[in-house]
Amino acid sequence: MTIGERQGKLVLGVALTTLTLLLCMTKYADYDLWWHLKLGEYICTNWQLPWSDSFSYTAAGRHQFTGEWLADAIIFLTFKGGGFLGLNLLKGVMLLATFRLLYLQMKESTPETRWQAASAVITLVLVLFAIRFRLFVRPYIFSLPMLAAFLYILGRRRQASRELYLLPLLMLFWANMSVGAVFGLFALGVATLLELFERRSARLVPVLLLTVAASLANPETYRLYTLSLNLTSDPYRTLVGEYQPISREILFGSGLRYTLCFQLLAVGGSLYLLLMRGWKNLFQLLLFVFLLYESFRQVRLVELFSLVAAPCFHAALATLSSRLQEPSLRGGFLANCGVGAAMLALIPWTVLGSPVYAFGIGPKEGAFPEGAIRFLDDQGIRGRMFNSYGFGGYIIWRGGGRQVFIDGRYRRVYTPGEYGEYKGIMESAAAWGEAERKYGFDHAVLEYDLLSRRFPDHLLNNPDWALVYWDNHSLVFVKRTAERAKMIASHEYRIARPTFLDLSYLDQYRQQVRVNQVLPLLEREVALNPDNQFVVLARIYLRYQLGRLYLGQIREDLERILPMKPDFAMKHSALAMVLAETGEPERARRELLRALQMNPLDAAALAQAKRMGIEVKMPKSAIPGHP
Repeated sequence: MTIGERQGKLVLGVALTTLTLLLCMTKYADYDLWWHLKLGEYICTNWQLPWSDSFSYTAAGRHQFTGEWLADAIIFLTFKGGGFLGLNLLKGVMLLATFRLLYLQMKESTPETRWQAASAVITLVLVLFAIRFRLFVRPYIFSLPMLAAFLYILGRRRQASRELYLLPLLMLFWANMSVGAVFGLFALGVATLLELFERRSARLVPVLLLTVAASLANPETYRLYTLSLNLTSDPYRTLVGEYQPISREILFGSGLRYTLCFQLLAVGGSLYLLLMRGWKNLFQLLLFVFLLYESFRQVRLVELFSLVAAPCFHAALATLSSRLQEPSLRGGFLANCGVGAAMLALIPWTVLGSPVYAFGIGPKEGAFPEGAIRFLDDQGIRGRMFNSYGFGGYIIWRGGGRQVFIDGRYRRVYTPGEYGEYKGIMESAAAWGEAERKYGFDHAVLEYDLLSRRFPDHLLNNPDWALVYWDNHSLVFVKRTAERAKMIASHEYRIARPTFLDLSYLDQYRQQVRVNQVLPLLEREVALNPDNQFVVLARIYLRYQLGRLYLGQIREDLERILPMKPDFAMKHSALAMVLAETGEPERARRELLRALQMNPLDAAALAQAKRMGIEVKMPKSAIPGHP
């Protein structure tokens, strides 16, 4: 290898490493990180495994799945030593180790050319973006380098038989880190069967037996397999984001931004296997087909499929690039530098300017009920708590010993029946009342999310419960008792209601006399949490009924809550209306177009556009019933 070639590969390596590490520097909105941290803390503090649940009152004392204990301990120790930066770096290290192993596999499976390194790195960038939406710090993050190691060693099984005996050793660690270890066993099982039927060789049989034995050397033994099967066949699988099947909407609709690179890997790999004689490698073909099928059944397996698809896509790309004129030494160096520069050029767009992934370190603002927990502490509210599923893990980690109703340890602690009970409680007033009597909970910390709308609407009409805390993403309800009467009198929301932007409940106050009576009460509720944009919107709605007198205050309110998240079209269309009435037509036009960009069906924006004489071209995708 010449100096120029080495320098070109160094540029590619530095660019890929930089892009990978920066993509890992995101703020955390993952609900499950927290209970993994708590389990890791328990293990490292007590030097024993948490065999039974002590974090909930609904499953207290029940057996808790501990098969991923080593990953939980590593995650906690990383956090203890390096905080959230340490967790981000842990993600980066796992990814870079995975990419190194994939690179070695791709390098050995294709003829060496001056295009080879660039083709391999382009493939790895596609893998990086294909699995980006699954880059959480959870035990399965360790499955990425482990599966890559299995694939690399099994790919060399005919020329490096001694390396095969590394597989049982790797499995010994993998089986204590993640239930994803079953896919390593599947890959080894496929390779063993092919050796038996194609080559009439049993040399992989002892390796398989040792690896199976190593997989059972974990606290849960065979339950490592049964948990994976239970998650795959769960009756509520489609309700949990990561277990849902890949739909047309995920592929071509709102999910396209997440799955585009997955689709490229799938299409490129399929072309190689079908049209470029890649089907001759039955091991690669069977793994590709199996994991592609499983990815469509449950989207969480996209990352494992991407690892299997990478060598196939690279082989297709290498085959196509081999038909190009072989570059000179200088041309090869410049080509590698060009690919490296293109990767670095992605950083401002995909890292710093991403509308989906918040660049930074620490928890994502507005993702967790920190304000609600502080309120409980300040008011001395203890006792049994009902909580939203997504908040349970954070409350376990942060909640000062509070036990939860449910959290993300589904199938590890909680049964499908209990998840079904929780679902019923959220949807039915009768189920809420029955659960209240059964479990005796007397306060609730609930998720208030505009997208998922995971909130029990029936609680708004329950006279036995009072809403006493409300921010832009969480709510606290307490049961009315004599002991809490004073606190409820000071903190209850009586006018504003959490109805997800449906302000029609305020129509009962639209007469001027009623508005003047209610506004002072609403001012008190705004003062309870001035950063609650929903209560401020209620005040804006009522002030608007009083005419132009309040336009200045309405505009001030709108401009203050405009940057608050989550952003939505209603605020922009309302501001456009006020600006038009106060003589700022150009800015009104900009805000109106912004509202329509966010929601082409926003009724207020469409009406305002008609009044201002602005022609609106409705995108076909926004027309109901249009494909």
